Amino acid sequence: MTQKSEQTILIVDNFSPYTKDIANCVTKLGVRFTVKSSHSLANANFSNQGTRFDSKFGSITPGLTANKPDYSQPLDISMADIRNQQFVIDLDGSNSRSSSTSHADNIQNNGRLFIDKVILSGRRANDPKINATNSRIIKECLRLDVPLLGICYGAEILALTLGGTIKRMQRGIQENVHITVSKTSPLISSDAKPIFYESHKYFVSKLPNGFESLASSHYCEHEIFSFKRLFGTQFHPEKSGIDGFNLISNFIGIGM
Repeated sequence: MTQKSEQTILIVDNFSPYTKDIANCVTKLGVRFTVKSSHSLANANFSNQGTRFDSKFGSITPGLTANKPDYSQPLDISMADIRNQQFVIDLDGSNSRSSSTSHADNIQNNGRLFIDKVILSGRRANDPKINATNSRIIKECLRLDVPLLGICYGAEILALTLGGTIKRMQRGIQENVHITVSKTSPLISSDAKPIFYESHKYFVSKLPNGFESLASSHYCEHEIFSFKRLFGTQFHPEKSGIDGFNLISNFIGIGM
C-alpha cells in the first residue's frame, strides 16, 4: 500500500495569501508537493498513465473519435479501472519554467508532473482565466478519480463547475467559526466539534446534483461537501490550527 510520504500533491495557487500555509501543512506531514500558479497550468494537458485526455473533448482512444462529455451534471461512471493512477500534467514549457516552486525535484520529468492529489487554494480577486483553469482541473480530477480538495474559492469553483451556485453574503466574514459536522466522511468525523477560520464574501448556496453536504455553520449551509473523491471546504483549514491540520492530513490519507 502506498504511504502518505510516497505521494505527490499538486497545490494550485490562485494567488491566495494563504497558499504558503497550505504548503506548510503539507510540509509538516512529510509529503512531497509542488506549487503551481493557475496561470502556469492554463495551457497544460492532462492525462493518466495509459489514457490520454483532452479537457474539451473527453477521453481519446487511438482510432476512435472522442465524444464531448456533459459537465452540467456530475458524471455517474465507474472509476474502478483507473482508481489510484497518477494524474499526469504536461506543462507548457515557458510557463513551467517561470512559475513553479517544488518540494521534490523528482516529481517533474521533461515538463511532466506526476500527481496523486490536488488542492485548490483560495484567491484574492475574480479572474476568468483562473476560473477556467480551475474548472479544467476539476473536470479532469473527476474523470480520472483523482482526489481533490477545494478550499474557499476552490470549493466555490468546484460547485460552479459541476452545476451548483454561489451567492454574495450580506457582509464578508473573517473570523473563526464553530462548524456542525452532520456526517462522517474521509475528512472529519461526525462527532468532531471543530472551529475553522473563514475569510470570504461569497458562499456555496446550492450544491450540484449528486453532491452531499457534510457540515454547516451559522453562516453557511455547506461548509464541507463532497462528490466521489472531490471535496470542498468553505473555510480555510490551512489557517485553522490543529482542526484544519487534521483535515488536510485526512485528505492526504485518502486511498492510502
